[in-house]
Amino acid sequence: MAKHFKGEVGFTVSDGPLAGDYILLLDFNALCDLEIEFPGIMNGDFEVKSPSAIRKVFAAGLGEHHDGLNERDAGKIIHELGMEKVGALIAEGFAASFPEAAKGEKGPRQAPAKAGAGTGH
Repeated sequence: MAKHFKGEVGFTVSDGPLAGDYILLLDFNALCDLEIEFPGIMNGDFEVKSPSAIRKVFAAGLGEHHDGLNERDAGKIIHELGMEKVGALIAEGFAASFPEAAKGEKGPRQAPAKAGAGTGH
């Protein structure tokens, strides 16, 4: 079970080959894993908006509790959940792990979700 007070965000994948319960944790170790590729992550000059960035951040957040998952697995989970849901999980994960950023202080930003193809939005 996820402990939100520790920055953990729980979610369930109900379909597909990776169905199950997961915990996303975007803690300091996840940021360390990400900072080489995203140098602005600690000063707020970073947005999770490209598919590869979303997958990399999501995989880093899953790493603490799901050691056997790789980025391709994270991509399969994203495919099952949808980009909008995963974007919300990432935003919730950063807010839970770094509440000072959620209160308006500088921290990683989540790009606004865009309407999916064919929605007319």
